[in-house]
Amino acid sequence: MSINRLLIILIVAGYAVVNITMQLDFFAGRDIFAKYQVASDAVQALRIAQEAYYAKTAFLLLLLILLTCRVSFELGFGLAFLTYAVLMLAFFGPGRSTGIYLAGSVALLASYLWERLRNKQRGKLSPPLAR
Repeated sequence: MSINRLLIILIVAGYAVVNITMQLDFFAGRDIFAKYQVASDAVQALRIAQEAYYAKTAFLLLLLILLTCRVSFELGFGLAFLTYAVLMLAFFGPGRSTGIYLAGSVALLASYLWERLRNKQRGKLSPPLAR
């Protein structure tokens, strides 16, 4: 298994765990967006939620567009995740969550490029577009 594939699996598994935890927190009445910013009132809480969902929507939309344009999943996921990380950083500033997103996206793209370079040297270069 390639490093890139392993990183994708870890990021998706991490997201699943975070999402399950978020659902449990939501139904327990806790603020599920407090990991990004703590709201002082209902209007600010709505803004925080909107910005988080704008970033998630941008991630999914970009991923779908890239896949529709036949960009490989590995490259498309890395680019879409980097976009998500940058949007979350722009909306909420530096923090643990945004740092993890940024580090994960950079690791995804670096491992993708490293594998492409390694395969090119071996003469096994596959195109960045899906088959």
